[in-house]
Amino acid sequence: MALLQYRSKDNDLLREHLVSHKLQNSQSTNKTTYLSQEIQNEIISDDIVKTCNAAPCFGFMSDEATDVATIEQMALCLRFYDPTELRIREEFIGFAECKATTGESLTESFLENLRAKGVIVNKMRGRGYDGAVNMAGKYRGVQARIKEVVPGAVYTHCKAHNLNLSIICACKETLIRNVMNTLQEIAFMFDYSAKKLGIFKEHLANNDTTKDNMEGRQKLKTLCETRWAARSEPLFTFKSAFSTADAALGELSLQPGDSKAGPYQAAIEKFDFIITLVASEHVLSALVALSCLLQKKD
Repeated sequence: MALLQYRSKDNDLLREHLVSHKLQNSQSTNKTTYLSQEIQNEIISDDIVKTCNAAPCFGFMSDEATDVATIEQMALCLRFYDPTELRIREEFIGFAECKATTGESLTESFLENLRAKGVIVNKMRGRGYDGAVNMAGKYRGVQARIKEVVPGAVYTHCKAHNLNLSIICACKETLIRNVMNTLQEIAFMFDYSAKKLGIFKEHLANNDTTKDNMEGRQKLKTLCETRWAARSEPLFTFKSAFSTADAALGELSLQPGDSKAGPYQAAIEKFDFIITLVASEHVLSALVALSCLLQKKD
């Protein structure tokens, strides 16, 4: 709306339209202005669907999204080639509220929403979801049920999600799990206490080597709970700030009332912790690029 107001300064037709919009709001008239969010979304969605239908085929992608009210919804996206722009487009077209999360219910919801938006469902040739049973089930999952309607729509388990599951599985190895848990607890300890963070920063300020290795970072980072490849960043930060974290924990262990700093310091000084930290960071740093590559549109 702010951009429209700005543009109307040198556009008489647009200015007149916006004035009528203000009058409509004040007088509750029925003149159509096309400025409501519902109309705007409809215009955008219609353009996407029109271009998608003009393509010889399209791919359908969906994933669960729980909003702030903890209502489960499925995000719906279309993937197609746009001949006018000579590129592949991936476009979000809306949410589908889930009455149930069974394969049958989700399939009905997907097809109803696609048809309601005007998508030619029979042109579907590819589908991408995660590997949950209700989505990927061989007999009663969404992928099996949609295949009965559109036999040519091939299902692919999201490759980036596959990679993430592989990393999660690998990180269940005892040494790696212990390093991750310890690092997370130490990061939380410094993150949630201004006093402890202050001690960490004091040691950091006195260590030029660590400051260079930290590359401008001022504190430890917590681990991401969902995107495991992204854990390479906190591991790199901890590895770079190892001597500073060790010194800060040593100082905290001498203060009365802090019963955790000492055990944490002892844990990170063990050989198995250090070698696992270095090895894990080395492997995950390479997988970040792979994860990003698998999520690219091309």
